[in-house]
Amino acid sequence: MIYNIDVLEGLKRLDDNSIDTIITSPPYNKYGLSKFKHRKIKYNTYNDDMNEDDYQNWQIEILNECHRVLKPSGSMFYNHKNRRVKCKEHIPQEFILKSDLNLYQTIIWNRNQSPSIFNTFLMPTYEYIFWLTKTNKTPKVFRNRLDTIKDIWNITPSRSKIHPATFPEKLVENCILLSTNEGDLVLDIFSGIGTTANVSERLNRDFIGFEICKEYIKK
Repeated sequence: MIYNIDVLEGLKRLDDNSIDTIITSPPYNKYGLSKFKHRKIKYNTYNDDMNEDDYQNWQIEILNECHRVLKPSGSMFYNHKNRRVKCKEHIPQEFILKSDLNLYQTIIWNRNQSPSIFNTFLMPTYEYIFWLTKTNKTPKVFRNRLDTIKDIWNITPSRSKIHPATFPEKLVENCILLSTNEGDLVLDIFSGIGTTANVSERLNRDFIGFEICKEYIKK
């Protein structure tokens, strides 16, 4: 079930220790392309253009709520990337390490392509999938279910005419198989057009999602 609700409002309605796995990717905040409006990610109802400090504080608040609702044995897979603002690279660890969550492992998503149009630095072709946990103890892990045991995942990005930044189903499938059993509850707090919901259903997992844009939910 995907609820048309703001992320923080939705999280605050969930019970403590109620979610087995969270798989999500937040808006990245400008991509550092404020001068190039035509290259910015455009969402239907969200303006991805916050002050950087405000953005990081918003993400920390969200991550702390995710920590609260996650089961002690659960995992969160948080997709993000390095971003450039005013000739400086901002790395997600800047704010992730300020949250209550434990950074269990960093997975590299090798996209092997880039939307970058700049010739003043090397073309970025990867993003991160931060594997976060509630404690510093080992969560549920089922590594033998994947077709790789490496921390670099070579997965081609997906494309959609409806949403500007969709998950590849293979990425979601890896996260679900790695951390859950059938019947476990998966949460995506930025559901978009519902890729995590679709993969969860196919793999016989229960699902809850939040999405602020009604148009994406209808699709």
